[in-house]
Amino acid sequence: MMKETDIFNDESLQNDIQDLVAIEQGVLRAHCPLPDLDEELEKIIGKDNTASAVENHDEAPVVKQRPAMVRSLVSALVGAAAMLAIVFAWQWLKTDGMDDKGNALAMEASEKDSEQNDEAVIQTADGEMITLTLADGTEVKLNSNSRLTYPHQFPKGKERKVNLEGEAFFRVKHNSQSPFIVDAGGILTKDLGTSFNVKAYSAHECKVTLVEGSVAVLAKGAKAKPVVLTPGQQYSVGSEAAQPNINNVDTDETTAWADGVYYYHDQSLEHIVGDLAARYQVGVDFRNQAVKTVHLDFSADRKGSLADAVQLLNDLGIAKISVKGSRLVIE
Repeated sequence: MMKETDIFNDESLQNDIQDLVAIEQGVLRAHCPLPDLDEELEKIIGKDNTASAVENHDEAPVVKQRPAMVRSLVSALVGAAAMLAIVFAWQWLKTDGMDDKGNALAMEASEKDSEQNDEAVIQTADGEMITLTLADGTEVKLNSNSRLTYPHQFPKGKERKVNLEGEAFFRVKHNSQSPFIVDAGGILTKDLGTSFNVKAYSAHECKVTLVEGSVAVLAKGAKAKPVVLTPGQQYSVGSEAAQPNINNVDTDETTAWADGVYYYHDQSLEHIVGDLAARYQVGVDFRNQAVKTVHLDFSADRKGSLADAVQLLNDLGIAKISVKGSRLVIE
């Protein structure tokens, strides 16, 4: 163990300590004030001890030297501790700073991903219809048993894309710099300034009906050019159809649900009853097969009950329709 006198008398060690102190003081002055060593020494040694030591002539030469030496030693130890603290702090700040920077970059990337993936999902239950306005001002009416995925905010200058499962009517807020695209049933529908209806309850079946304006429709992965529809046209594709069909349709019938009504123009009783059965989740029992293919016009309030719709059908005098348990019986 090194004695106290050995430390005080080791000139080389003293020089090293002084160099270390000089370095430490230079660093600390640039960042924070240094403590008053005389004050700190007085606290450690005490004025009374120093004074009594000075009065002792035999020990005076030694004691007079010790405060200076102790001051130098304490300064060195304080400096060394400070330097170690600085080194550790610098290493910690370096690592932490890198982590912070890395984390900041990760957070920034996460925020960008979040912005890109910051999507909302809205889903309607059976018999429910919801109207919502997207961030860009586009109005969407979502039919029952449908699901719409859309971003809270659309990226500026880029396409505005939403995903649909089910049926929805879109009245798009047109922006030529940011085209509006609906991805549904394997079909991409691009707005060219328009309002249109998309029906895709199946992953491989889709019907796009243009009400006004213009849309470009294209099957995902297809090499052919997009098909541009004109008002009144319907683009339809099914899982069994090799090519899409384009037909002229009654858009009032196609979009009547968005106005809260059932509306059928020149449709078979089988088709109408089938829709009602799906809407109210009941089965169908055609005991009178002859009336299946009878065509008629029919409308009813979607908010009404099944009994209300059945009464309206019976008023037409085509067949006798009744609700028995969980089934519609047509006689």
